[in-house]
Amino acid sequence: MNQSPTIHVPTKRTDEVDWASPLKRYIQTTYQEDPEKYADEANSIHRLRQDMRGAGKDLTGRDLLYRYYGQLELLDLRFPVDENHIRVSFTWYDAFTHKSTSQFSLAYEKASTIFNIASVLSAIAASQNRSESEGLKRAFNFFQASAGMYTYINDNFLHAPSTDLSRDTVKLLSQLMLSQAQECFLEQSLVKNKPALIAKLAAQAGWSYGNTVENMGDLVSRSVFDRSWLTICQIKQKYLSSIAQYQKSLACEGESKYGECVGRLNIAETLAKEANKLSNSFVSSFSPTTTQTLPPDAATSLQELTKSNLALITEKKTSATKDNDIVYHEIVPQESVIPPIDKLNAVKQMPIQELYGNNEIQKVIGQDIFHRLIPLSVHESASLYSEEKAKIVRSETERCDISNSELEAALEYMKLPKILGKFKTSNNDESRYLNELASPSLEVKQWAQMIKTEEEHSGTILELQTNLNGLKNSAKESLDEIFKTLENDHRDYDTMKTKYGDLWTQASPIASFRQDFLTHSSTLEKAANSDQHLLQRYNQYLNDIVILQKGENSDDLEQIFAEALSLSLSNDTFVGGRRVSNAESLLDVDTSKPEEDINTKLHKVEECLSNLNKIKKERMDTLNDLKDKTHQDDISHLLILNKKSQNIEPQLFATELEKFSPYRNRITASIHHQQVLLQDLTTNYKSLMENDDAKKLQTKWDYAEQGKRVVCDRLRKAKDGYLEVKDGLRKGIQFYADLNDLIENLSKNLHQTTIARQKESSELLQSIQNQEQQRVKDQINKLILPNTPSSNQAINSYDSIAQLTEGTNKLTINPAINYLNNTSQTYVPSISPIRKDSYPTASAPYVPTAPPKPSAPPALVNIYGRPFLSKITRPTYTSYTF
Repeated sequence: MNQSPTIHVPTKRTDEVDWASPLKRYIQTTYQEDPEKYADEANSIHRLRQDMRGAGKDLTGRDLLYRYYGQLELLDLRFPVDENHIRVSFTWYDAFTHKSTSQFSLAYEKASTIFNIASVLSAIAASQNRSESEGLKRAFNFFQASAGMYTYINDNFLHAPSTDLSRDTVKLLSQLMLSQAQECFLEQSLVKNKPALIAKLAAQAGWSYGNTVENMGDLVSRSVFDRSWLTICQIKQKYLSSIAQYQKSLACEGESKYGECVGRLNIAETLAKEANKLSNSFVSSFSPTTTQTLPPDAATSLQELTKSNLALITEKKTSATKDNDIVYHEIVPQESVIPPIDKLNAVKQMPIQELYGNNEIQKVIGQDIFHRLIPLSVHESASLYSEEKAKIVRSETERCDISNSELEAALEYMKLPKILGKFKTSNNDESRYLNELASPSLEVKQWAQMIKTEEEHSGTILELQTNLNGLKNSAKESLDEIFKTLENDHRDYDTMKTKYGDLWTQASPIASFRQDFLTHSSTLEKAANSDQHLLQRYNQYLNDIVILQKGENSDDLEQIFAEALSLSLSNDTFVGGRRVSNAESLLDVDTSKPEEDINTKLHKVEECLSNLNKIKKERMDTLNDLKDKTHQDDISHLLILNKKSQNIEPQLFATELEKFSPYRNRITASIHHQQVLLQDLTTNYKSLMENDDAKKLQTKWDYAEQGKRVVCDRLRKAKDGYLEVKDGLRKGIQFYADLNDLIENLSKNLHQTTIARQKESSELLQSIQNQEQQRVKDQINKLILPNTPSSNQAINSYDSIAQLTEGTNKLTINPAINYLNNTSQTYVPSISPIRKDSYPTASAPYVPTAPPKPSAPPALVNIYGRPFLSKITRPTYTSYTF
């Protein structure tokens, strides 16, 4: 049987385009990145277009075109390709008029690419062997897919720059593809013996071709479409309509409507004759060389189909008319009163999204070529989404932390699971627990090892004590020297001040040095007291510190815990009104029946604990899975794909965040399960603790644990005391070192000042002596007669005050006195020179009058307003040795 020919649409041609250069320029100017980093991406999009230009009319060609189109959609989300931004001139030739059109619009490039995809799909459908079931099915699907592509162009691209992309053209092409798809479905249904159904399908196909004929006339008259397209559609309209009437007549015959059967056969015959007539005419006018969109045997195939169809209908009409005339005698209705056949549409436009399956489309398009280049707006949206994810993680983490805290608090309150060891009454359990109580805890061992390490590597306490005492004694000795210097200076000053009175004009001893000395002395005394307190602190814990200094594995450390346990177990206690020995072994008590009861309750508690630990682990594992999932989740590609959608973020975020709901639900379930298990644990624990024998066991171990706690507390205080003393010694050493520096500076300054004062004192003493000598000379001159050269010569002959005084004593002063008393007489000097032997020996010698005693100098006052003592009271220092 000949196959009904179908029409496929020609593809558009395009000129070569340079994608790489304009894209690189835009990356450099807008994204502020090195364009060479994206050279491979720019070259990739360029190669895709080159491959698309040579795409064939097969599945490979379809995939090449769709890959390029998919990358254009992704490219459009990052690069504004238009006349005002990235100027790329796209030149395409009209598929029907072959006129070229150039634009800078990326939308034009995408529309032209989709047009070629639709054309390739129509060619693939038209090339299928429809005599085979699989080929017929593929043709049916590809025609629908082609129709969907043309419809997509019609719905999404306005103001078409070329005829082939105009709305009238693509709408007609979509309708033509659907008509051919309906015809394919009809061919598939003809093998079924369902004339009523086939009639409806054929009626729809004929009606669809009829609409195509009505809309195609104008385009054919404008030489857009080939006239052979119109002729084929006209033939198929008549041909398929005749099939519809023929199949409906068979249905009427089956329903015993013989008159209507004959009437529909008359209509079918008329339509078949018209189709046959058109096909005969088409054979003579059809030229396969000029019409590339139809198979070469299109005219002859239609001629054979219409001819055989006419013969079939004519034969059936003759037979049915004869049967009706002879047997049924039903009135044959006129064509005008015969009701039209109901139409059944079996086709629809396939959306562009359904051209490939979900798994195939990613393989066809491939990875986003510019996936490394993320627009700023997408970065901002991704940050908002990350914050939403972080809120979920924080919320679930907080819930898990609260739940874990509740569990830990409950277990700590019940002292679980540690307390369970008290109720395990086997010899092994008891021995194991006793060994645990008799051994130092891990914390104590860490203290011991720490102190041992400190002693070995950071200096022992004894060494620090020795160093501290040495610095302290050095400070004390230096202060003693300063004290002596100040005392000597003060004593010398008092002596000279007493002797010379106001003539001794040297400044008083320097009060600032005395004050610094007193300050340092007081500081040293206070520091010594502090050292004494530190020593008392050390001696308080000395025995325990010595044990800790031996390290974590010392026998002494083990011994004090063993002794504490032995002491605790040796005491008897009263439980339940009777004496119970703590040293009594659990096996020595008849607990056969209660023991079973204890073990049962103990098992229930342990089972609850085990389940709680599992729940906690599952919850934390779920939380970690949630964190990993949110960390790996990246919706940048979705944000890029939806970049042009308005206000899409809330909806998109809500949809994407929903993927974390299973993790949150699991955490919620674990929290609820934990609460139930905690209630069970509390009930079982209470039942265990209220058991009489359990109370006895608990009392026994409580005493033992208390003994261990006492030792641990004691060693903790020793450890703290050790660290406090050692820290105090280090600080003391530093303190005394600083104090020694201060004292040394004071000593140097005092030494320099003392030397200067001694020099000043010597000079002042010399000055006073010189003044005294001159004063005596002047007094003698007043006592000796004037103008006596011999006397002047005698006076000047004395070299010192002592000699002058001795000489003066040998002189008589009566003549001078008489002269002074009798001023009216004229003094006549003696002719002979004065000699000391000329004075009477009985005369009283001259005793010079002592100068008036100076008033007492003002008392020296220190900076506190108190008078200085003649000597500085030396401070007493508290000294000790370790």
